Amino acid sequence: MSAPAGPGLTFDGVEVVLDGRAILSGVSFELEAGELLALVGPNGSGKTTLLRTALGLLSVSSGKVELAGRPVTGWSPRDRARVAAWVPQAEVPYENLRVRDYVGLGRYPHLRFLDREAEEDREATEQAIREADLSPLAERGILEISAGEKQRALYARARAQGAPLLLLDEPTSHLDMAHQLEVFSQLRRFVRGAPDRAVLTSVHDLNLACRFADRILWLHRGRAVALGTPAETVSPSRIREVFGVESTVERRGDKVIVLPLASLSSPPPPDAGALRVHLVLGGGTGLELVPSLLGAGFQLTVGPLNLLDGDAELCQRWNIPFPGEAPFSPIGPGCRERHRALLLNAEVAVLSRLAVGPGNLSNLEDLAGAARRLPVLVLGGSPGEESRDFTGGAADRLYGELRSAGARRVDSLPELLEALRGLERGLSRAPVPGRRAGAPAASGSRAEGSAPARRADGAERGGAPP
Repeated sequence: MSAPAGPGLTFDGVEVVLDGRAILSGVSFELEAGELLALVGPNGSGKTTLLRTALGLLSVSSGKVELAGRPVTGWSPRDRARVAAWVPQAEVPYENLRVRDYVGLGRYPHLRFLDREAEEDREATEQAIREADLSPLAERGILEISAGEKQRALYARARAQGAPLLLLDEPTSHLDMAHQLEVFSQLRRFVRGAPDRAVLTSVHDLNLACRFADRILWLHRGRAVALGTPAETVSPSRIREVFGVESTVERRGDKVIVLPLASLSSPPPPDAGALRVHLVLGGGTGLELVPSLLGAGFQLTVGPLNLLDGDAELCQRWNIPFPGEAPFSPIGPGCRERHRALLLNAEVAVLSRLAVGPGNLSNLEDLAGAARRLPVLVLGGSPGEESRDFTGGAADRLYGELRSAGARRVDSLPELLEALRGLERGLSRAPVPGRRAGAPAASGSRAEGSAPARRADGAERGGAPP
């Protein structure tokens, strides 16, 4: 490995101990100039700790961290900010600054005491605003925009800083798919734009890491278990080891694509009196939602799924009730009737981001009908963010009906969990006697809502594609 040029970042046998527990143990790597290096690993694996240690915000118990050939702790904050820019996972601004002024804070390391902004500072700020697609929001207050828009403002502030090294902690955590791709495309252009630039970022989505990163550093329980290109390090066995998830890995030319299948361990069953949550999923969106909501203790049912959808396999494995149709078939009357029965039993419905076509449009129709009596949470917000309408506008009209009926937008999984907890606290209900934890109390027999009861003939396995 060549010695890093420009900003340079080196970890050599780094151990970080917090509250008597080793968060990082023996981590060694060098960030190369012109490289985008992705950190991957489950929650609690040490990604954020590594990034904060790289900035000198955390002390090492042993080993050393060097930035541009000097110990990271030897830099003054202002000088370090000229070399390395930091994008945290989230930040709560203290003042309602204009977005333009908030981004302009990135120019602070280049200004002397009582200096005014020079033309180059204003140009750097405006360029960063354009790159982050924030021009329409530049005069808005930073406290008045969405979580995803704040995340883009954080990124723009770092870009305005002009540092050759970018350190980012889950920079796409609140962003829709289009802006996720745009941020990583910009990071690629950033490292290709000058020979001394580099990016170190933690990534939640393995496929984003595979598509954009030059190399991946895998963290597991605070240790670096692999470092190399996506082609060298991404495999079903490593994903199983690090994430505890079964998957398939496809290689198409020089591209690596990860298809997660199911978690190897299921959360404990919820209490019989837990909030009854109905999910409308599709295209694998349940692979993150289902384990998270089960782990939070909610009772789950799921709308129609395709037999070949990864969500269906997950529901079957964990015995989560869902109605289904034959693969590649539109949702039929029987499947739709069972879906409505599950909705009747639910206390709240959650609509995930999904593509909507003629085959699954009835999911939105059923939700719009249920929204008159049932709280509905829409993950992602407006149709342009959480849906793709392949129905000639019918899906967009139904999203409008959902909003008119009071459907609430949530921008992220943590916000969804918080909203569900709030609904749970606000509802007064007694546990349903004799009901198995996690099972619905819908009218009709068990076969109306249970995946295993219909597995033999396929009717409860998975639903209609768009």
